[in-house]
Amino acid sequence: MILVGGLFFVLLGELSVLLDVYLGSLAQLLVVPLSLFLTPFLLGGFVAMIHGALEGSTSVGTFVRGGKDNYVSMLGATVVFVGILIGLSIVGTVVLIIAGAAGFAVGGGIVVVALVSVVLLVGFAVVFMFVQFYDAAIVVSDDRAIDSFSRSVGLVSQNLASVIGFSVVFLALTLLGQGPGMALYLSSVEFTQTGETVVTSTSTLWLSIAVTLIVGTIVTAYAYTYFVAFYTSLLEGRRND
Repeated sequence: MILVGGLFFVLLGELSVLLDVYLGSLAQLLVVPLSLFLTPFLLGGFVAMIHGALEGSTSVGTFVRGGKDNYVSMLGATVVFVGILIGLSIVGTVVLIIAGAAGFAVGGGIVVVALVSVVLLVGFAVVFMFVQFYDAAIVVSDDRAIDSFSRSVGLVSQNLASVIGFSVVFLALTLLGQGPGMALYLSSVEFTQTGETVVTSTSTLWLSIAVTLIVGTIVTAYAYTYFVAFYTSLLEGRRND
């Protein structure tokens, strides 16, 4: 049953790919609002379905109820999360420009830019690691949007070593689920200088969609089950302290 939830989640991503390929820049006008308003429902339902399965039973009804009951908090948290990413991107871009200009002025521009880029990438990863459990906090712990981030940061701070290990494994699973389909997708399209996507092999494109739906669904279901189970273990560890 969890595979059904995973399929819903993966379908949204593949729909975005097809819209981008066949509608070009117009797709962004559809994909951005679609993702913003639909992802909270899908993610809330998916986490609820997994949590139900871990507790003993789950169903498509669990998915629907989880999506509906947690929608407002999930939407608010999604907006906050996107805002954090945008803010970090702006700060990172400004820092990179300043560091690059200073580096080129003293003759070590490329090295400076590379070092600063690595530092910024690590910074992004650290921030993401600390807030990554906000969705589980909303569904499993019944937190509101802002409180979910506080709980996530608190749990990570108290279990830093284990969370780092979890994050590495979860990232590896995510890459495993998306990698094969992405490789096929990149071999089926070309990108123009204007940013448009041109299909060079329709059959390979649809093969990439099929592979992602199959592999992505299985791996996503497994990865998020691991995600929710790990989150609940962090909660239990806090109660036992």
